[in-house]
Amino acid sequence: MSDKITLRKTLYLFNQESNTLLRSSWDDLPTPFRRFLERIESQPVIKAYLDECVSSHTPDGFDATSEVDAVANDYGAIFGPFSTDPEEESAQVYLILKELIAQDIRGDSVVFYGYASKKFADMYKAFLDRVARRLITNIECHLNMIGIEMGLDSGDGITNNFNGPVQTAQLNQPTEGSTVNATQTIGLNTSELNTLLDAILEAANAEIEDEDTISDIRDNVEIVRVQMESGEPKRGIIKGAFSFLKGVNGGVQFAAAIAQIAEFMTNNGIQLPFPS
Repeated sequence: MSDKITLRKTLYLFNQESNTLLRSSWDDLPTPFRRFLERIESQPVIKAYLDECVSSHTPDGFDATSEVDAVANDYGAIFGPFSTDPEEESAQVYLILKELIAQDIRGDSVVFYGYASKKFADMYKAFLDRVARRLITNIECHLNMIGIEMGLDSGDGITNNFNGPVQTAQLNQPTEGSTVNATQTIGLNTSELNTLLDAILEAANAEIEDEDTISDIRDNVEIVRVQMESGEPKRGIIKGAFSFLKGVNGGVQFAAAIAQIAEFMTNNGIQLPFPS
């Protein structure tokens, strides 16, 4: 099996496990954390990244046991601050998740009280968005960088190539070892696209309380908007942004808005989520 196919499988499995974690329920803890770490640690490239982060990039003085104990013993406290360096941040979150498993932390633990009020589901959701997602984002970035270095972003099934203005874009979807000529013309209605993207933002503001999550949603919506209006949108970038949006634990309106943009893209020849 080629290195490129192995990496594509790793990306697929990682996205699958990340979405499973982000959609997990508070009353199943700590099983979702355990499953997520066991599954991603089974992928050699991810395990090597995590080991490197812990061994070489754990911030001085950081101790996950002390961090968890401090939050557990201070009602309303939250984890952080986190490093702005991706590898250091990954080490912090990874070690926190492992410690939560080691201490058998349940979904109704005081550890999550600082992330939202009243409902355990909201507390857990906010923890996932504000803590666990940091690790997910950094690993995804690491894998994508490896993919780009291997050429997966330029012609073997990981990246779609768009040519020409958005309204008359052509989609090339080659598979590894093959040459594919554009055969489908996509007539994207940019006005409709913007309306659907704005609907995601409106739903997020109406249904999501956490400002950090809303800010991340806004950033990823704008990534999609800019890419689609550029005339040469990159599939890997759109995939990353859409994967984030699809993974947010929003309300009914938000989920419907995501489904509508996915349907719009599919109807115009762009499959979301992208196949691996």
